[in-house]
Amino acid sequence: MKKRILYTLLAVWMPILFTQAQTPVPRVSGSPFPLSAVPDTLFLTSENYAASEKIALQTLMGVLAQTKPAILRDISGHRTLVENAGVKINDTYYTNFSGLLNRFANRLSGYILCNQKDKSTNVAISLAGVMNAVAIPADIEQTAINAGLTLLLDVRARDEAWALANYGNLFSQKIASYQQSSDDRVFSLGDYSTYTKAFQFWDSSPSGTLATSVYNRMNKGATFFGWGPAEYETVEQLSLRSMSILPSDWAPNMSALSNIPAKSKTFRQKDPIKPFEVKTGVHTVCFVITDGDNVQWLLGSHDNINNWNNPTRAHVNLGWTISPSLSELAPVVYEKYVENCLTTPDGRNVLIAGPSGRSYYFPGRYPNADLETETTLLNKYMKQADLRIVNIIDADDSDNDPSAYLKQDNIDALFYYSYGANYTGRHGQIDWYKDKPSIGGRYTLWGTLSSPESLANQLNQASTNINSADGYSLVSVHIWSRDVDDVQDCINRLGPNVRVVAPDEFVWLIRKNLKGLPVGTGNGLKGEYYSGYHLDNLKYQQTDGTIDFDWGTGSPDQTQLGNNQYSVKWSGQVQPLYSEQYTFYVYSDDGVKLTVNGQPIINDFETQGAYTRSGTITLTAGQKYDIELRYAEGNGDAFCHLQWESASQSRQIIPRAQLYSRPDTSSGPVTVYEHAQYGGFHAGLPIGAYKLAGLELKGVKNDEVSSLKVAEGYKVILFEHENFAGDSIILTSSSANLGSAWNDKASSIKVLANGNPGLAGSYTIKNVNSGLFLDVRGGLGGTGDGTPIQLWHGTGAANQTFTLKHLGDGRYTITAYHSAKCLDIPQSSLNEDVNLWQWTNQEAANQQFIAVQADSGYYRFISVLSGKVLSTLNESTTPEAKVVQHTGTGQLSARWQLLSVPPVGNGNGLTGNYYNGMNFETFVFSRLDPTINFDWGEGAPGTGVNTNGYTVRWTGKVEPRYAGQYTFYITSDNGRRLWVNNQLIIDKWLDDWDIEYSGTITLTAGQQYDIKLEYFENNGGANCKLSWSSASQGKEIIPKNQLYATPLSLANSTVATAYEKTATGKDIVLYPNPAATHVKLKFSAPKARMIIYDALGRQVTPSRIIYSGQEINTANLRPGMYLIQLDINGVKTTKHLVKSAE
Repeated sequence: MKKRILYTLLAVWMPILFTQAQTPVPRVSGSPFPLSAVPDTLFLTSENYAASEKIALQTLMGVLAQTKPAILRDISGHRTLVENAGVKINDTYYTNFSGLLNRFANRLSGYILCNQKDKSTNVAISLAGVMNAVAIPADIEQTAINAGLTLLLDVRARDEAWALANYGNLFSQKIASYQQSSDDRVFSLGDYSTYTKAFQFWDSSPSGTLATSVYNRMNKGATFFGWGPAEYETVEQLSLRSMSILPSDWAPNMSALSNIPAKSKTFRQKDPIKPFEVKTGVHTVCFVITDGDNVQWLLGSHDNINNWNNPTRAHVNLGWTISPSLSELAPVVYEKYVENCLTTPDGRNVLIAGPSGRSYYFPGRYPNADLETETTLLNKYMKQADLRIVNIIDADDSDNDPSAYLKQDNIDALFYYSYGANYTGRHGQIDWYKDKPSIGGRYTLWGTLSSPESLANQLNQASTNINSADGYSLVSVHIWSRDVDDVQDCINRLGPNVRVVAPDEFVWLIRKNLKGLPVGTGNGLKGEYYSGYHLDNLKYQQTDGTIDFDWGTGSPDQTQLGNNQYSVKWSGQVQPLYSEQYTFYVYSDDGVKLTVNGQPIINDFETQGAYTRSGTITLTAGQKYDIELRYAEGNGDAFCHLQWESASQSRQIIPRAQLYSRPDTSSGPVTVYEHAQYGGFHAGLPIGAYKLAGLELKGVKNDEVSSLKVAEGYKVILFEHENFAGDSIILTSSSANLGSAWNDKASSIKVLANGNPGLAGSYTIKNVNSGLFLDVRGGLGGTGDGTPIQLWHGTGAANQTFTLKHLGDGRYTITAYHSAKCLDIPQSSLNEDVNLWQWTNQEAANQQFIAVQADSGYYRFISVLSGKVLSTLNESTTPEAKVVQHTGTGQLSARWQLLSVPPVGNGNGLTGNYYNGMNFETFVFSRLDPTINFDWGEGAPGTGVNTNGYTVRWTGKVEPRYAGQYTFYITSDNGRRLWVNNQLIIDKWLDDWDIEYSGTITLTAGQQYDIKLEYFENNGGANCKLSWSSASQGKEIIPKNQLYATPLSLANSTVATAYEKTATGKDIVLYPNPAATHVKLKFSAPKARMIIYDALGRQVTPSRIIYSGQEINTANLRPGMYLIQLDINGVKTTKHLVKSAE
């Protein structure tokens, strides 16, 4: 008893004492999410705990976290994130639940007995948080008894309604958990329910008696966690009551994660590296990934290479929705997503707030007065999470009024979706609140509703009027059915009249082009931080996006400034949107002095205390004016907020886009200097073309370059005028003084590679330092994306054969022969010692390398993206040494020898025609197969093909790299026939499986030979693999490079004939043919389903119903051969179309 009394006292006082000792996770004012204390150590537990142990574990986690988290489940990579944040991990009880319970038994008041998966489980989880207890399913009761715990309640016969009736006054009125307890969801979220003292319940109807009882006891603005039984109905019921939900029914570890601060003091998305730019005659598109409000997904997807961590994201402009609440629920996870949002020369990722802000609700169902309160709170989260755009999902019949959101300082725009019509119900409509847009979704990339091909067709035909809302398309990308690769696929199909931009530039263009506003591209003001009230001793400086700070009783940096007697000077330029008299406001504690355009408009530096000061000045829209704000803190509270207002400009914190300052100095492959002899401000310029706006983004002013440094492998062209006009000069080496002819004369600059342009070809690549060879790990089987690059003994195998493709100026991609994938800097990283891997070739900056002469016969390869050289980790000379990028220091391992080998082809695979039936009876589709290396198991090879009883015919050309006798091998389940150069060399049309058959033929190097492979699958498992070997060629799956697909028009010449005979007497006429803008199909049936494929078998139109004689638009198809497939009453027919130029 004495121990329990002592613990109770400690439970009351420890959070207070601990909060004073350590800095906890920040919370915005009004946050509903509780916090306790930052843990220094967490006990790690295995996910192999028994089911009942997981239920008990969650409640133990939650109860302990009310004082300070002590336990972390080993799931979703959370261990790594918390370790990186400085929290130690102890795995003593990793597989020992009873030991863990024994350790903390004296912290508990007892246990609550429940069943493992029914309503009583929810009851026990709910009561655990308010009774300082653990939920113990009956099958592990002895474990609790052995730990010395006392039974407090037996709730096995109780349900949530009973708990609410008898203990309802104990539960939180800010947080509740809508959680199913009869399936495996019961193993998640329970720790957070217990920690927050939330009532956890399940009602199969969102408007049921129990659910309604829970709603009625909650405060307005309450947040529900978990997920209800029906999305629309659940969200609607909560919205009508001024509440919302964060999808999280599978979310683990939030009791711990919500109390661990991120490594960074503040969250900051990456700045653009290219200036925003208006381009005429284009349709402008913004892709946005959906469902970022889903906390459970966010907690488990930060390292998922299929979505949030997909390397392709570095090559596209893309928006990602995310919950700003995650900045408090799991700061270390939110920080990871900020890091994952890449900005590279090839693409820009931007985070935006997921629906419908802090959490999910329908604004149109939310009472207006309460919506004002909710959006005011959201505004604080937007600032904390560094988000500027909110994604809205609203009821279809909502008035879509954006004003409650857009009047907030930290919200620049809304992306507005209607719930129905798959988020496209607003058809791109743009509404305005003053100068801020609410942009309706126009298209979607969603499952089978739309494909990359069909969406690209729509976008290619869209309006190119940049001054009309019709010229812009917001596209939602449904993350559960589509991914980044689908976005890239769609982009690759777009014509030159379509432009894809990131969300921030999308909003910028709409405001600029539709409203005619001089919207800025600023980066904020330069902040210089001093100790002493009167700018006495400069301690550090940084760029601050806005002046909107509240340091409480602390300071921006306690270590350098202390908590009192410090000062800050912010300086740069301000750019107004309107030509009007502006009032500037500074709300601060303590003194301030504000100067605009050289005029002191506020001068109250010595006065201490909290005051709002103001001053006025007339400004011209679009013009930049010098601005300086001096702030001083004496003692006590410290804050400073800079706002503006005019007749047209609503009062707001001056946004970052309208504030400018010179960024910090930087260096790069070309570094330009303000003064001769490499003096003054300097900025590094990677490869690229820099107009004046691009130079200003780097901090370089017009006519300000007096000297420059040029690294090996690069050259620079200076132009006298903007837009690369006027006289120019090419420099391939550094110049300490540009001389009178070019000193302070450059207005635009191009930085180019300057490598050896004559190295295109096929090679094995030898590391001179070690004598080992560049090698894709895994041998011939290492064909997948992400396979690491290493050194290995020379084998001459295909995974050590690389093709250098010249891209211009001595830049190359380096492609592995066996996989047709190229060397790639993972995740477009700029860091030292990142191990290269292979990835699908996009010719992106992180896949390009400059080849420069090292010494006689040897070369160095410089990454275009990072400027670092390819070398080995720690100069290793041993087999399996990692090949990495590292700053060039003349290291020996960065020298490579190119040893020529017979050239690699540039093939694309074989054309595969797929049929139902054991003898090619019913054609289904044709496609391009890069290699014949399939294992379909007991599934089908494609949509529409049977799982048993089908045939495939692959045709095309094969090109050997060496002369001599080749052996071809087929391993398949079931029968197979192979012709090479029209000779049948394998004829085993047998219903057997997994036997390797072979045949030989003599071939000439570099010559292309006809190849045809026929295959049937009878029943059961299905696979087919085609390999070759020769005296010079190691045995391997015939790679894509050496296979050339037959154009579909030829491959299907017999297909169409045989296929059309299956139309059972129906006359099908395609006219006109050839056609330019439209065709018609005449047939006797009432209707038919139509799909059009291109010559390589790629579907280019969605499946659609057509009627005889209906006009079909073909204007968007490029000239060439197409295959039109018709399905008439289940009978498929193929017609060939020649698309001519218009």
